[in-house]
Amino acid sequence: MPDEPDPPRKVYGFKERDFKRDNAPATGGEAMPTAKDLAKLAGHHHNPGQRTGRAKADDPNDVYKVLEQNRQAADEHGLNEVEIKKVKSRRKRDFWLILVGGNLAIIGGVYFSGISVITLVFGLAGLVIFSLGLSWIMWQVMDKY
Repeated sequence: MPDEPDPPRKVYGFKERDFKRDNAPATGGEAMPTAKDLAKLAGHHHNPGQRTGRAKADDPNDVYKVLEQNRQAADEHGLNEVEIKKVKSRRKRDFWLILVGGNLAIIGGVYFSGISVITLVFGLAGLVIFSLGLSWIMWQVMDKY
């Protein structure tokens, strides 16, 4: 039995549509307005460069005057003086306490589980991993406290 020929391929696509143009350009009329023309048609343009930085002298809501009064009051009360204190870091103390305590705990675990080659290797690996991990966390990851 001979093979049946394939049916013709279907072609899919959009239908052609007729659109009605609402804003048809005027033929032979004036050209489309530019952005500058539209800005002129919009009215007065505020230029921020013309504004002065100070308000009127008799203005009770002058921000600069209020800020200056706040600065003077802070100076009178000594709030603008900064004292730098040397803060002793507890991080170094905490590091050594945890390092010694953790390493002693690992060594004690190796000793009480029975000293053999396997426990010594695991204990040594535990010491190295604990010490390096603690150093990384205390000096690289954590912030100063």
